[in-house]
Amino acid sequence: MDERSLVLKYILLPNGGKIPTIGLGTFIDNQYVSEGSDGKLAIAIRNAISLGYRHIDTAWMYNTEADVGCAVKEKIQDGTVAREDLFIVTKLWRNFLSHDQVSKAFHRSLKELDMTYVDLYLIHSSTGLKFNSNPRQHYPDVDDYTPYFDDVDYVDTWKEMEELVDAGLVKSIGVSNFNIQQIERILAVARHPLSVVQVEMHPYLSQSDLLQFCRKRNIVVTAYSPLAWGGQPLPKPPAPVPLNENPTVKSIALKHKKSPFQVVLRYELQLGVAVIPKSTNQKHIHENFHVFDFKLSKEEMRDIASLNINYRLLDQHKFKGHVHFPFCDEEV
Repeated sequence: MDERSLVLKYILLPNGGKIPTIGLGTFIDNQYVSEGSDGKLAIAIRNAISLGYRHIDTAWMYNTEADVGCAVKEKIQDGTVAREDLFIVTKLWRNFLSHDQVSKAFHRSLKELDMTYVDLYLIHSSTGLKFNSNPRQHYPDVDDYTPYFDDVDYVDTWKEMEELVDAGLVKSIGVSNFNIQQIERILAVARHPLSVVQVEMHPYLSQSDLLQFCRKRNIVVTAYSPLAWGGQPLPKPPAPVPLNENPTVKSIALKHKKSPFQVVLRYELQLGVAVIPKSTNQKHIHENFHVFDFKLSKEEMRDIASLNINYRLLDQHKFKGHVHFPFCDEEV
């Protein structure tokens, strides 16, 4: 394999660390998680690590941290990897953005993971919700979230995240579901680098302005839902055809003798983005990882880029009235 392909396997972080470009997402249906070492997700994670994955993405909200920790521990114990070989990501949930909750929430996650540190800790969203004494109730069981909004300033949250870096508990910190203006506010006060911005990104949602902004500031972009798959599409605008059925993607895939989803992931890698496709299907996990042995031409990259329609898969409309809502310029 040539050096060009090898370079794509990692992206350097501002603090000198490196993030593997292919990760395994673990936001999976509840039926697959919290089943211990024999659970479907834990099995998938163990298989992924055996295959070569070194980047595992989880979050308190996903209720998958324990499964990740269990699978990682087994693969360390059987000698497949050492802890320092892995890049483990988790996230601070909306209910815990206030300065007195950040450290407590992090240590709950660390206990669930059964680890001594995490490689990357992200603020999951800029739109906070009031503290809930039941930490597993992720969203209010109501149609209108407005009474539960918390206008805590995410800049103050960031300062508490930096304390975790100071303590050696977190190697890198970043944000998820933030816009450019919100990122700029953090950059203006940051003592530690804002290393990663994780956002929904795929050929139907190019995030080109955000990507260009982050490139100029040495911030790595990680794409969740990189295949535009697995969410609950909004009724308006109508959902586009799945990417694996898109004629442009299918034509390029046929040329390279790859699957359409492999072409999509390769497209994102060539943009310099890390990707975290989620799956518990061993065939898909294997396929998603094998995208380093071909390259898309400039014309093919341009053709895939032309598919952008600013289509957002993740439904955010219940937060539209929040003071820190990040998508004010979009129809959500």
